[in-house]
Amino acid sequence: MYPQDAEPEFGPTRTSQVATAFRGRTGQHRGNVAALAQRVLPSAGWRPGLRRWRGVLRVAAVLLPTLAAAAYYFAIASDRYVSEARFVIRTGSKPTGLGGINALLQFVGLSRSEDDVYAVRDFLTSRDAMHQLLAQLSLTDIYGRPEADWLTRYPSIAFGGSDEDLYRYFERMLSVVVNSTSGLTTLRVQAFRAEDAYRMAESLLVLGEGLVNRLNTRVQEDAVRVAAGELAQAEKRRIDNQIAVTVFRTRELVLDPTKSSAIVVDLIGKLSEQLAEVRAQIAETQAGAPGSPELPSLQQRAAALDRQIGIETARVANGSDRLAEKIGQYEGLMLEREFAIRALSQAVAALEAARTEARRQQLFLERVVEPGLPDKAMMPERWRMVLTVLGFNVIGWGIIWLIGAGLREHASHHAD
Repeated sequence: MYPQDAEPEFGPTRTSQVATAFRGRTGQHRGNVAALAQRVLPSAGWRPGLRRWRGVLRVAAVLLPTLAAAAYYFAIASDRYVSEARFVIRTGSKPTGLGGINALLQFVGLSRSEDDVYAVRDFLTSRDAMHQLLAQLSLTDIYGRPEADWLTRYPSIAFGGSDEDLYRYFERMLSVVVNSTSGLTTLRVQAFRAEDAYRMAESLLVLGEGLVNRLNTRVQEDAVRVAAGELAQAEKRRIDNQIAVTVFRTRELVLDPTKSSAIVVDLIGKLSEQLAEVRAQIAETQAGAPGSPELPSLQQRAAALDRQIGIETARVANGSDRLAEKIGQYEGLMLEREFAIRALSQAVAALEAARTEARRQQLFLERVVEPGLPDKAMMPERWRMVLTVLGFNVIGWGIIWLIGAGLREHASHHAD
């Protein structure tokens, strides 16, 4: 195993070299160093036997762990069944890719969600998922079956009966792998019975679907909450405005002051026309017949029309009816009503857009491959495990040999 020149020489020449090195370093007891080295260091006759025993030990150190692993995996280790399922997390948003599974999903109007698939993966391998699974299945019974070997079953010498030990054991029996290229997630569950593996895989898929539903509910609530709040405020504003208009009409005993003022203005216009005609008649009578008996009647009529116009004008301005003030208040209410209606319309549109966006972002767990009931045990992979142990042993002893050779070369260099 070792090169010939790497073996230490324990003859007289080597003894003298050691004695010389000791004398050079200590500077004292020069006469006793050679004798001490001659007594302590073995003679050259021991070297072949020592080398032979070292070779036997090396071979034993490499083969014994391998033989122990072979004995365990081929004679003791229990069969484990694997149930496998594959799924993809998709959403209704527009797909961005055109290759692989993306092209298929785009054909049906769906795209995969690249972010939430990792959330589902982490959930399925979490303590929360294990606790929810415990509410449906007895994991201690499933992994403590009589056919399970003493090292692999739960609990065992490697895993105690605590909740933390159960979770570490659960992690070993479960694998969730995400393919970042296709977006497919592969779920593999191991158990000592085929029906146990199938039931666990099915239950985990149901738990994953439940998580996706909760994420959808949360997304929809978050997206709609703000828009719904704005709509509630717009509705309250519109209701308050309508109440204010009703209170105004009840207090002022008028439905629309602007229409009332229009009637008064129209009346003033008509009275003004009549007044103008009467005054024209008065002027014509005074010019043609100053002593006409109709003149006083015309003058009285003109005065009456003038008084009525003044009364109606006062009503519009600042009289008892206060139409101008009422019109100002009413127009303010109408302006607020217009703003409230516009805000309500915008809030309704925003809420509908938020709901549409929430539906667009809704997630779905689509089963691509259903979990199957295995009819053959796929684990443990006995030959692969035994060859792995052998490979690690060979590599380990190779590293140790390199370190030992380096140390011997270093010691020889300093001794020379």
